[in-house]
Amino acid sequence: MPRFVYAGCLTSVALCLSSPIFAQDGRPDFQPIPERFGYFQENERLWESIKEGDMGVSRAHAWRLFAGMNQPLEPGEPNSWPIWFSWPTSAQAFAVDGQHSEEVFAIRVSPQIQDIQVAREGGADIPVNTKGPTYPVPEAVKTRYPTAIKKDGSVKDGAFFVNNGDIMIAVESLSPEGIGQIRGEGLYQKEVLQQLWDKGESIDLDERYVSTKHMYWPVKRGGLTALPWWDNNYSPMYNDYVGYENWGTVVAIDPVGDAIGEWVSLDYLYGIKNHDGSAMETRQATAQVVGLDRFYHHQVTDADWEIFTEADKAILAQASYWLYDEPFEPGDYLVEVAMHIVTKEVPTWTLQSFWWSARSDEGPYSWDRPEMEAQGPWDQYLLTEANAYDPGPDGELPIAVNPYIEGVIHPIRTNCRNCHVRAGYTPKDAPNKTGYSSPNCPDLLAALMPDDACFVGVSLSDFAWIIPDRAQ
Repeated sequence: MPRFVYAGCLTSVALCLSSPIFAQDGRPDFQPIPERFGYFQENERLWESIKEGDMGVSRAHAWRLFAGMNQPLEPGEPNSWPIWFSWPTSAQAFAVDGQHSEEVFAIRVSPQIQDIQVAREGGADIPVNTKGPTYPVPEAVKTRYPTAIKKDGSVKDGAFFVNNGDIMIAVESLSPEGIGQIRGEGLYQKEVLQQLWDKGESIDLDERYVSTKHMYWPVKRGGLTALPWWDNNYSPMYNDYVGYENWGTVVAIDPVGDAIGEWVSLDYLYGIKNHDGSAMETRQATAQVVGLDRFYHHQVTDADWEIFTEADKAILAQASYWLYDEPFEPGDYLVEVAMHIVTKEVPTWTLQSFWWSARSDEGPYSWDRPEMEAQGPWDQYLLTEANAYDPGPDGELPIAVNPYIEGVIHPIRTNCRNCHVRAGYTPKDAPNKTGYSSPNCPDLLAALMPDDACFVGVSLSDFAWIIPDRAQ
C-alpha cells in the first residue's frame, strides 16, 4: 500500500483512515474486493484486450467487479451490508476541520449541470442538461430534521449518503488508496487545485484508485413500493428529458412476498414539480409484483439508524416522501437500482455502470456474464461499459449511459468516457474551461484523449470528477 504525507507526518493510508478527520462512528472496518473476483489480478490481459477491441473480456471483468463489491460484509448474515459499504466516502475524503462542506450541490442542481452548455450531436445543437422536474424538500422532513437543512432549504450531505436531489439515495465510496491520495496531496482543497493550474500541472491518480457511485431506492417494509425500470423507453436520438419519472414501465416491490407475480395498480411520486414549476401529478401504474430476492438489498436496523447522522436520515426521508408519501423508518429497506465503478487498472481507466432490469437476461447489456461463485442477484442487473477508447466506424464512441443516473440530467446519446476524460479544474475566469461539455469540446460522443487541444489550459483530474466537484 502506498504511503502519503498527511498532517505533517509520514503515515500509511490505514492510519490516515483511523485519524479523527475520517471518523464515522459505526462504519464497518474496510474490506477489499475478494481476490477471486479479479480486481487488480488481470490488468495486463485486460489492457491487451481493450487495445485489441475485445470488449467481451472487459465486460466479464466488469461483472466480476460488480459482484465482488456487492458480496456481504458478513458471510452467512442475510441482512449484511455489502462490502462497498465499508469503504471510505466522499464525506471523509473532502472534509475540512472534521466537517464536510455545505456548499456541495445535489447533482440535479449543481452549477456544472444547471449552467446550460450546448453540445453537438448529429449536426444539431442540444443542451447537455435536460429540463427535468424539481424536488422541493417536504415540510415534514424540514420539521423532523431541522439541523440537516442548509440555508438554501436543501438537505446536507450525510456521513453515509449523498443528497442526489431526487428519490435515488446516493453513496460515493473510494478505495483507501483513493482517499489516501486525496488527503495526502491536499486534493480536497481548491487552493491546491489552483496551485496545480497555476503551474500548468494535472493530477495523476494512484493505479489502485477506485471510485464508485451507488444508488439505493427506498422500499417500505409493509405493502408495495413502485420502482420504474428502463425498457428502452426512448430512442437514442431523443434529446429531451428521459428521467425515471416518465418511463411508465414499473414493478411493485413486495418485501413480504405474498403477491409475487400478480399485477396490481399503485400510485407513486408525490410533491414533485415539473420543470415549469407546476405540480407534477402523482403517477398511477399497473405493475407486476417482484420480490426482494431480485435485488441487492438491506433492511435498515435500529443499530443502523443510530449511526446515521440527521442528514443521512433526512436524505432517506425525503426520498420516501417523494416516492410513497410516508417517512422512512427503521425496518424499511434499501434496494440497489444502479451503480458506477471506475478503476485505474489500465492506463485509460475502466468505466462500467449497472442498473436493475425486469428483463435482465435480454439484449446486449446482458452479454458476457462470466461463470463465478457469487452471492446475491448480480445477474438481475444490466451492464454498460466505456472501456473502448478508439472511435467506432462512424467516428464516435458508442453510447454508454446508465438510465437511472444519467437519465435525470443528460441526453441518451452520451458516453461515460467522453464525460470522465473532461474531468478537471479551471478557475472561474479561465479562458478555456472544462465541463460535461464545453465550446471547445462540444461532441458528447467524441473519442477524446487527455492531450487533445481542447484541454489546453485545463488542470485535468485524471478521470475523477469528484475532485473538482467536491474540493473546498
